Amino acid sequence: MKRFKNKLLLFLMSALATWSAQVSAEAFGECPTEAFLIQDKVANLYGVQLATGYYQKESPHDWGEAKMNALAFNIHDRYLYAYNYYYGTIVTIDAQLAVSPLWLTGLPNMGFYVGDIALTENSYYLYRPGASYGLYRIPLDPTAAGYLTTQQVANGNQINLSIYDMAFHPDNGLAYSVDRWGNLWAIDVVLGKTEKISNVGQAGTFGAVYFDVNANLYISRNSDGHIYRVNTQWDYPIAEFFAFGPASSNNDGARCALAPIISIESPTTDFGDAPDSYQTSIGSNGPRHDVGDGSLFLGGSVSGEPNAYAVNGLEGSDNDGVAFVTNFEPGRNSITTVVASAPGYLNAWIDWNRNGLFDKDERIADAEAMQAGPNAIIYRVPNWANVGDTWSRFRLSSQMQLEPVGGVGDGEVEDYEISIIEPNVVVHYHPSEQGWNTLAFEDNWPLKGDYDMNDVVANYRLSTVTNEDKLLRITLAGRIVALGAAYHNGLAFRLTGLTRDQIDEAHITFTINDNPVMASPLETGRDEAIIIISDDLWDYVTAGEQCRFYRTEQDCGSNIQMEFRIIVPLINDVDATDLAAFPFDPFIFSAPNQERGYLFGEAPGRRYEIHLQNQAPTEAFQENFFGRGDDDSDATLGRFFVNENGMPWALDLPYEWRYPLENMDIRYAYPNFQTHVQSNGALDLDWFVVEQSNSANTFE
Repeated sequence: MKRFKNKLLLFLMSALATWSAQVSAEAFGECPTEAFLIQDKVANLYGVQLATGYYQKESPHDWGEAKMNALAFNIHDRYLYAYNYYYGTIVTIDAQLAVSPLWLTGLPNMGFYVGDIALTENSYYLYRPGASYGLYRIPLDPTAAGYLTTQQVANGNQINLSIYDMAFHPDNGLAYSVDRWGNLWAIDVVLGKTEKISNVGQAGTFGAVYFDVNANLYISRNSDGHIYRVNTQWDYPIAEFFAFGPASSNNDGARCALAPIISIESPTTDFGDAPDSYQTSIGSNGPRHDVGDGSLFLGGSVSGEPNAYAVNGLEGSDNDGVAFVTNFEPGRNSITTVVASAPGYLNAWIDWNRNGLFDKDERIADAEAMQAGPNAIIYRVPNWANVGDTWSRFRLSSQMQLEPVGGVGDGEVEDYEISIIEPNVVVHYHPSEQGWNTLAFEDNWPLKGDYDMNDVVANYRLSTVTNEDKLLRITLAGRIVALGAAYHNGLAFRLTGLTRDQIDEAHITFTINDNPVMASPLETGRDEAIIIISDDLWDYVTAGEQCRFYRTEQDCGSNIQMEFRIIVPLINDVDATDLAAFPFDPFIFSAPNQERGYLFGEAPGRRYEIHLQNQAPTEAFQENFFGRGDDDSDATLGRFFVNENGMPWALDLPYEWRYPLENMDIRYAYPNFQTHVQSNGALDLDWFVVEQSNSANTFE
């Protein structure tokens, strides 16, 4: 009986002390956006802006509190709670940072470094791994049954996790943590069960774990202070680097899980202004700098904003730290002046290829030291830079190495729209800037076949860009007009005179029907520079209902289905005279694994090619194919891909040509063609114009 009275007295004293302390104490403001972090053996409390990693000590110099851990923010009363190693129990921390112990019933005599307070109930959950320990629940509501009485939910055999903090999800009632190997766990604190969700891709001791209102989990690694964001709503969550935070051997964190990551009313975070394709907003993990103590910035000032312009619509008014001294011309150096308020490091990027991203090879400043005042940076505009409007990004910080995204605790980011221009270059077009030439192939070579010259028909346009006789880039654009072939053919251009190693392959831009093609069109395993448009053109077109071929039969006139554009940049200092004259060397070849008639006996693949008249084949061609069937090629005379009468298997015509119908010999569609060929081009120079055609035998 006496023992019962003693326990009751202890309980009443604890409840009275708790009530008295909280009557006089001041709670924190309504769900603060900052996170709280407690560190060190003699405890210090820090306020942390998770968006940027900026932190400052909140506890006074003479706080003198013993080591604390298992920090938690209680949304039910807006106090901080922690396990205090001096008192050997949990304590409350009010807004004035006064620490008050709570004397519990049944609390094991051990230290706790993992804990958080549930959002769905006013209960504190503490966890310690090991068979003798486990997960414990402590009700904090004075009106609840078991108030301040420790209850074991699961023992260490039921829950055995190597975790160092946990945080409650804002919606589903589960607690989450990431273990030392990077495994993300969901903990059902009611049933005492765990579920491994994914490996987030980062390992270490994550001593501080937080949630925001959007169900993003933030984990802070003790060893380097790096803060990672994990979107727990993804099917397979991974960790993305989010900000540079404080490192410590002893970390524990807490925040109000119902608060956004950045204050809407009083933001201290500076964002960029570029469109969100450049990952500018907080949702895209955009670049952001904490205004902090306001001593390091670009230009004359810096201001905070709750999100990037791309999201909040409030255009930045403090972009005053960067001035562009020269224009941006491919192949030329450019000079930019950057004004820093104090010494720091500059990282900067320009989207040279205008793809809406800052790629790794688009960095123009790599942790360059800046002095207070104006600083000049000089960089080269690459040959492959794409003419037109684009965006640049400049980041100044005391942190040396920054990427185009992620948070940092000081400095400023400024995004500027710029234009890449070419006033001192020469552009040559073939046939013209807006016009088209036509390629037409008979794919029965070395047999004459039906000689309808419509097996592959393509319109094309070429251009070269030079600067002071140096070749900067080549553009090949075109569209497939007709496929009258039962055989499957690929289409390519050899850039005659150039070698493969003169091409800046990493920066080739290739689109089909305005969609990026990720694979490089530059043929592998060749010394020659060969651009493959497609290995099989039938992969991109369909003949249509009741049609055998694509746009060669009457009433089979479907719309153009394949358009392509390839921009081929050259490495520096390639002489323009190295490249052969237009049209370079267009050719077709046999698609892989496709039979090619009795003259070959097997699928010839890339060994089979058809080029324009008297154009030598590429290094891939099998030389003993010459002389078979009707072919009368003679390499010693420079005579290729013609028969004994000089009739070719490929044509290049200077406009959008009306080609023959399916199975219609070209001589019946264009009666003057044979005279022109047999005169070696001296007669009937206009044989191909529609006025010289038998229009009934041509496709319209």
